[in-house]
Amino acid sequence: MANEYSADDLLAFLDHAGDQGLMPVATAQALAVATRNVLAILSDEEKADLSQLDLDTAIKRFNNKRARDFNPSSLKEYGRRIRRAAELFLNWREDPANFTIKTRTTSVPRKKDKGSANSEPVARDATEQAPDEVAETYRSSVPIRPGLVVTLVNIPNDLTGAEAERIAGFVRMLALDR
Repeated sequence: MANEYSADDLLAFLDHAGDQGLMPVATAQALAVATRNVLAILSDEEKADLSQLDLDTAIKRFNNKRARDFNPSSLKEYGRRIRRAAELFLNWREDPANFTIKTRTTSVPRKKDKGSANSEPVARDATEQAPDEVAETYRSSVPIRPGLVVTLVNIPNDLTGAEAERIAGFVRMLALDR
């Protein structure tokens, strides 16, 4: 039986929380991105049981190791987000039946049918993936202007800098004001 406090368990919780409407999907995704980045600097042994991890030390290690990759405000935000993700995860683990999150919006995600104003709640088992998603990947949403959010799907958990540049180059090619 797993200890239920691994890095994978934390990330699965964030997916579950977004999918089930426990928190806005964008919030869950933002917390997951920060969590993946910060925890990437840990050894497999450290990732296996986060309950034994000194989170402040891990954040400091991340800041030192990745300082050239992020600006100072992003480093601070990643630290804030992983602390929040860990706090929510531990609260959920402690008492899942009474778990709630105070946010501006906490509603069940809805999926609109094409050509229909009606929407149906989308409920998926925690192990079930959307048809267009691949294992060992995640999705992330990026607000690009007021009222418009673009969602990237099937981002590999181990995305390299070269792969990210290739995706960025493709997106730049799509711009109308090249």
